[in-house]
Amino acid sequence: MPTLSEVGQEQMGAIWLGLQHTNKKYRKKFFPLIEEAVNNGDLNKEQYALMKDRILMDEGRPQIYGSQLKNGKLYKLESPEIVNERREIMGLESIEKYLKKHNIEYKAN
Repeated sequence: MPTLSEVGQEQMGAIWLGLQHTNKKYRKKFFPLIEEAVNNGDLNKEQYALMKDRILMDEGRPQIYGSQLKNGKLYKLESPEIVNERREIMGLESIEKYLKKHNIEYKAN
């Protein structure tokens, strides 16, 4: 995985986007490189959260940050009562604001 100083922000974003939208086998395989890039400051926490949730969804497990939708609805969510705390740590807007953009009303379980 290149670093931000080697390729620049636009290219790092393109690498992340390619991995985010590849098949689940490659997403999971390269996720440790994404984690490392986030820890090094080459990618942001939001990118980490989106990919982590996508991988969890791939595995049929509840997502952590509430970033993934399936069939026009929020995909199942782990501990929904604290999702906004987790989202804030990752630099994400509240789940309510996020879902409103998709015309989905958030109802905590």
